Amino acid sequence: MGVREKINNILEPKQDNLSSRIYDWFMLFVICLSIVPLLFRTSCRLFNVIDVGCCAIFIIDYVLRWMTADLRSKRKRSIAFICYPFNGWAIIDLLSILPTLSLLTPSFKLLRIARLTKILRVVKFLRYYEPLQIMLRVIRQESRTLLTVLVMALSYVFCTALLIFNVEGEPIIKTFFDAIY
Repeated sequence: MGVREKINNILEPKQDNLSSRIYDWFMLFVICLSIVPLLFRTSCRLFNVIDVGCCAIFIIDYVLRWMTADLRSKRKRSIAFICYPFNGWAIIDLLSILPTLSLLTPSFKLLRIARLTKILRVVKFLRYYEPLQIMLRVIRQESRTLLTVLVMALSYVFCTALLIFNVEGEPIIKTFFDAIY
């Protein structure tokens, strides 16, 4: 087994080896740590260090995944490397890295909007946290049943709201009791 295969076995979240599990937990920790500066309105030196450090780890992860893209793809080797940046996970990774690499000064309003794209780091949880993957798989498999339950619940809420409030905004139940007494 070559170096690229070993790296791929570590990077892929669904591998059953210890190094892959450690890497998954490490990345979950880094994702949580990278969100900490977003929780505060002001910025300090510590938050900048955390942001740059986490961004460096995300860049290394992105490059390693790009280097091993052909091992996960069913396409030819050269085409897999070309197509990787257009993969859904790769786009999310890139969008979560770019705001930190911004060369604009903080006075630009656009930079504040770019900071919001750092929130995409939360989406990276889906890749590494297995219980969320299980929930998404169940939602995909049982989407028709869940959609039926959603429609029934919304219908119930709508009908209940119609019973409580009539067109004029006066509760129907109060009008009903006033009519009885």
